[in-house]
Amino acid sequence: MIRDILVNLSQGTDHDRAAAFAISLASKFSAHLTGLAVTYEIDVPPFYMGALPTDFLETQMQENTAAAAAAGEAFAARAAAAGLVHDVRSMSGSLGLAANSLAEMSRAYDLTVVAQPDPDRPGPEEVIAETVLLESGRAVLVVPYVQRDGYGGGRAVVAWDGSRAAARALAEGLPLLHRASVVEVLRVVRASDEPADCEDVLRHLARHGLTATTRTLHVGNGEPSIAQTILNEVSDQGADLVVMGGYGHSRLRELVMGGVTREILSAMTVPVLMAH
Repeated sequence: MIRDILVNLSQGTDHDRAAAFAISLASKFSAHLTGLAVTYEIDVPPFYMGALPTDFLETQMQENTAAAAAAGEAFAARAAAAGLVHDVRSMSGSLGLAANSLAEMSRAYDLTVVAQPDPDRPGPEEVIAETVLLESGRAVLVVPYVQRDGYGGGRAVVAWDGSRAAARALAEGLPLLHRASVVEVLRVVRASDEPADCEDVLRHLARHGLTATTRTLHVGNGEPSIAQTILNEVSDQGADLVVMGGYGHSRLRELVMGGVTREILSAMTVPVLMAH
């Protein structure tokens, strides 16, 4: 069961969709919900420091501190209105430090909820999502910036390729799959690849009391891509959740995401639970 949820709070927006979704999710699972409000410090290279007025840096930090406090207060008010047991944690640091700290915090929660990066509102979400996915060792639930509804179960698509990451995502996603009305195990196979076996997955789900259907889609070397094929199936089926492995690795502190993972994160329109 999901009993302990962490959500990274977005700032500078009238409606934090990740926080709203996390509140609805915590309500369904009667879970404790923690909101993290980050005061982002300005990370200025040393050779630029002399060119920036001191009062500019001070003013910017004051604004960042106020934005974090406002995000925490808004979250606490909404969580209290929903009758949730909740708390607000805060931290201050550069984006890289905050992302790594959030990943470490995530290891002591059942699930971490973050927002999808919004291309029209550049912010910290991309670094946050990728770092938590690759460094936490736990599942991360990414909420689209276009999300309107709260968590309601609905139809779930499990993108299965037989990989270690897919197995982790399936295991961590079981509590959500138990709440789904329909579960589909989806295989997307290139013409040159051997399709992953789904029989063991279906048996495993059945032993958890879950009945699932399977669907195999074949793609060529051109368009659409594997990610787009998954997204098309999600749209065609009216799915409300995707469960999938997130591929990538961290090398010399530089995050490197797999192509399918990055494309899903950029184009997703429903919440996606990923594990690495």
